[in-house]
Amino acid sequence: METLIPFRSLLFEEMVSTPAMRAVWSEENTVRRWMDVEAAITRSQARLGLIPGDAARVILDHLDPDGLPVADIRRKKAAHGHLMVAFLKAFRDDCGPAAEHFHVGPTTQDITDTGLVLQIREADDILGRQLVELEETLCDRALAHRDTVMMGRTHQQHAVPLTLGFTLALWAAEVRDHTTRMAEARARWAFASLGGAVGTQSAYVELAGTERTLELELEVCRGLGLARPMIALHSRTDRFVELTSNLAMLCGSLARMGMSIVGLQRSEVAEVEEPFHGDRYGSSTMPNKINPESSEQVAGLASLVRGYALSMHDVVMHDQRDSTRIPVQYTALPGSFMMTARALTTITEVVGGLVVNADRMRANLDHPHVGGQAVAERLMIHLYRKTGKRDWAHTRLHECARRCREQGRPFRDVVTTDRSLAGLISEAELDEIFDPTHYLGTAVRQVEETVRTLRATRAPGATAMRRPADGTLPRTDHRSRAV
Repeated sequence: METLIPFRSLLFEEMVSTPAMRAVWSEENTVRRWMDVEAAITRSQARLGLIPGDAARVILDHLDPDGLPVADIRRKKAAHGHLMVAFLKAFRDDCGPAAEHFHVGPTTQDITDTGLVLQIREADDILGRQLVELEETLCDRALAHRDTVMMGRTHQQHAVPLTLGFTLALWAAEVRDHTTRMAEARARWAFASLGGAVGTQSAYVELAGTERTLELELEVCRGLGLARPMIALHSRTDRFVELTSNLAMLCGSLARMGMSIVGLQRSEVAEVEEPFHGDRYGSSTMPNKINPESSEQVAGLASLVRGYALSMHDVVMHDQRDSTRIPVQYTALPGSFMMTARALTTITEVVGGLVVNADRMRANLDHPHVGGQAVAERLMIHLYRKTGKRDWAHTRLHECARRCREQGRPFRDVVTTDRSLAGLISEAELDEIFDPTHYLGTAVRQVEETVRTLRATRAPGATAMRRPADGTLPRTDHRSRAV
């Protein structure tokens, strides 16, 4: 069978996903989570006396993805045109007569929506650990380069100096906000769904009565480790809209980090380099190239995730529910999680192995095309302190900077020959002012305080991602918990 790009392609899958996240969103795991939901319902129904205990034990023994190949469900889907009906009929063939007591009460969305939430929880856990890993990598590199002075830039132009550690600590704090945002959102999506046909639980009530229906619902929620909604959720997609929007925002931050690295790796700047081992190539024709392709690809992934989020925003169902959301959900959610996982992995690897050219950073502080103008703000503050005339100082130095550019002269030379500034600044003062490494404000302190705060406030038990190489997931054995 031919493989399809990108997610199941040997050529492209690692560019758009990771093994662990592909395992979460595999067809096999989708069916496995449906079985988890069906098992929780079956177990509770048997305990409450709603279905025969013997039948429940047989059902639970057969809720095994290996015993119900996805290919069987696919064949029946082609024949019957309904995915859940195909699943039920395939299970009936495997389980036998006991399956007459299977799926009594639920509708399709009870199983698929709750199963989807279980997959989202797995995926969210993976991203949570990846975020911790990225945050800690940024913290480590920020401390290592808290004193590594480089030129700060606004509008891609020289501004005033800062340190590389300051930028990395800023990114670490941003990652923490994304971690917090995603954790807060879990309270709005981590629900089980047992609403029945239109959300009124009518079939459940017909079978068990109102009180036992509510008991069944609560028991299933607890068994799956999910919350019980205050009212049925079939018609609501806002929880998934928020989720994909959060992923889009996260990827937007990762893209900006990546493109910042791309900018600093420009041949004319050359202040940092992506890790580039000896067997790696940057071009099929130009042997000299060391392109920052990994960082660039993160920006491409971010564009796709934003598109997925927009598609979730556009879902508007009629009445209590319809199928307009189905192709969107089962494309946007898996795609968003897989691409976000890849973006996080890539940025973490790039930052962890980033080559820092501190000498080049120092040289760029005095770049001849700028002529020392980066100290203009510092000089303005010095003049203000002497004269009490801030606007006057700003205007004079603005004029000096213009002459510096037009005449190609060093900024210091222009300043010292400006008659209006004569006698205001000594040569010793100019020596100090024109050393840009001494104009860092609280940059170093902010780095240290940010890292200290992030580490002190990290959630107890939060650990970095440690993935099996093949991305395999733990299996659920329902037989061990049979009634």
